Amino acid sequence: MSSEDSPGFGTSVALELTPQGWATRARLVQAAAKVFAEIGFIHCRFTDITARAETAPATFFRYFDSTQAIFKAVMDEVIADFLAAPRADQPDDADPVRQIDQENRQYVGAYRKHAAIMRVFEQVAAYDDEVAEMRRALRERFAERAARSIDRWRRLGLCDRTYTPRLLADLLIAMVDNFSHTRLSLRHDYADQEIAAAMTQVWVGALGIQRAAD
Repeated sequence: MSSEDSPGFGTSVALELTPQGWATRARLVQAAAKVFAEIGFIHCRFTDITARAETAPATFFRYFDSTQAIFKAVMDEVIADFLAAPRADQPDDADPVRQIDQENRQYVGAYRKHAAIMRVFEQVAAYDDEVAEMRRALRERFAERAARSIDRWRRLGLCDRTYTPRLLADLLIAMVDNFSHTRLSLRHDYADQEIAAAMTQVWVGALGIQRAAD
């Protein structure tokens, strides 16, 4: 294993970048995402990334000090995409079933879009503490969102009050997240619409929400 592939995550090189410099960095990150998705993290060398980006090998180290650092940059962009779907605070009279369904569909779609790199993310998180923390933080963001919604529905008398909002949020987010990973890793051929509808049904049943009459 070469020095640029040593264990542990490095950092992006701190530079004041010109617009052209930012464009080159973005090209490297885009190339890295493709290479990681194709060959994984362990076997990736920085020269694989520069070849895909069509830049000189030395260019890599103007922006990143290791392949580990650029992997973090790739995952920062993927995580931002997961969290980018607009989600304004819902009014009290918003239909909880519609909100749950919309967010499940958005998550399933984002996971499919990034399926290849998410498989690598899961693999690296299994043995690297820093990546594991990135993985935990992503799930935590969704769990916090869900807990806030469940708490609001409880206060409005729209769902069961047996369990705490946070416990239910952790259980339900784990179901959505783990199934998305397992389904894509094992190549289970379910349609996105079918998956999102089934997930919504599980949420509604677990929360004791009464569906409005059609």
